[in-house]
Parts: sequence; C-alpha cells; structure tokens
Amino acid sequence: MQEFQDAGYAVFERAASYDESVTDWRTRMIGRSIGPAADRAIRRGHAIISAAARIIYRSGGDDFTMRKVADEAGLSLRALYQHFSGKDDLLVALFEESQVVFARLIDRHAARYADPLDRLGAALYFATDPRQHTDRDYNAALTRYVMRASVTAAEQVGHARRPVIAVLTRLIGEAMQAGELEPGDPEAAAASVSLAYVSYQFSTYLGNSIGAALPENEKLIRFWLQGMGARLPAGWEDPLRITDAEALTYRRESERAAGTGG
Repeated sequence: MQEFQDAGYAVFERAASYDESVTDWRTRMIGRSIGPAADRAIRRGHAIISAAARIIYRSGGDDFTMRKVADEAGLSLRALYQHFSGKDDLLVALFEESQVVFARLIDRHAARYADPLDRLGAALYFATDPRQHTDRDYNAALTRYVMRASVTAAEQVGHARRPVIAVLTRLIGEAMQAGELEPGDPEAAAASVSLAYVSYQFSTYLGNSIGAALPENEKLIRFWLQGMGARLPAGWEDPLRITDAEALTYRRESERAAGTGG
C-alpha cells in the first residue's frame, strides 16, 4: 500500500490545480504541522480513509456514518472530527485517494508500451475495463457520492480528478508530438475525454440513462482517438487488451491500496 501512496502522491503533486485555493486532504490535515507531527497526521488520515473504504465496501455505502468510521478506525468520534470536519470532507478525501491510486496504475500500465499512441490506448483500455477495478458495489457507492458532490462541491471533486487529468494530458501530448494525433491543446483534449469517461462511468455503475445502448469500451476508445485525428488500422487494439489474469492482479492491487483487500 505504501508504494502506491508514495508513488501516487508524486503524480498528484505534479498535477497543477486550476484553482490554487482548493487544497488536498493532506494539506488540510497537516495545517502548520511539520516533521514527525505532519507524518503522524498523514498516517492517521490514511488509517481513517481506509476505515471509511472498508465500511463502504462491506455495506455498499448504505451504512456509512462518522460513528461507524470512528469505531472501525479505533478512534473516538471526537478524535475523528479533529481530522475531518464531517462525512462530506471524509468522502472527498476518499475520492482524492482513489484518483491518486487510479492515476498511478494507469501510468504504470501505459508505460509497458513503447509507441506513444499505444501508451494512450492502453491507458484508456485500463480506465474503461471494470474487471481490474475494485468491487462493483463499492464503485457504485463511490460514484453516487461523486455525482452528488459534483453539484455541492464541484471544485473539490475537480481537484481530486487532477492526477488522472495530468496523466492523460501527458500521454496525449506525447502522441501529438509523435505526429500520431492532430496538433492541439493536450489538456483540453484530456478534459474532453474525461467528460465522456465520467458519463460512461456514471452510466455503467448507476444505470444507463442515455436513452441508447452504451457502446463497448473498444468502440468508445476508437471514437475518442479518431476524434483526435488518430488513424487506427483494423486490429490495432489487439495487443492492448488486458487479460483476465492481469485484470485480477490490478484489482487486488487497487483493493489493497484502498484498504479493502487482504
């Protein structure tokens, strides 16, 4: 777990926020603490977030209260509120952590491929393949929260998504520089892909409200890439498909990082 936290946070730190007034949970928790006190605060925060993840994993999000989180983490309710101001604050932190880990896994998976367009395609295959994600009910519960928070705390949700946006921006930029995509603004393209991806995830986990059948992820990926000017021959995606064994390995790593796995 520590490997993902450390390496994933490095990705997060590289992701510049579009709103510098919005801070991540670590910054909020540390405050003015330095040295060992700051380290203890971060460790305590991770323990609380993992406790929250385990409760959601077991209940599907229907039995989530700050009291239950405190009990799961072995803390008093008062101690819990010293670190997180309430349920929404804690759930934002949980989503932030999920995006840090997700960005790290996407980046690592894409790095297996030498060609820039293949790297981008592999990243998109990884992101849209539900087999390697954590439990479906867990993802559905987190997705429901994110949908609500996107209305009530849009800036915080946007800030939490920055690690994934940063990885996609870099991969798209590399493919543009290689001449495999039309020249343009990589971050704007990453934002366009992310808008469609978020809608795809909502429809996958919460129910299809589009009014038409959802496309298979391979067709969606081709749509994204061809929209950016990629020329994709037949069979281009064959080497990018994730095997069942690889998906299981990634799923276990995601669950361990979330604190829900063994």
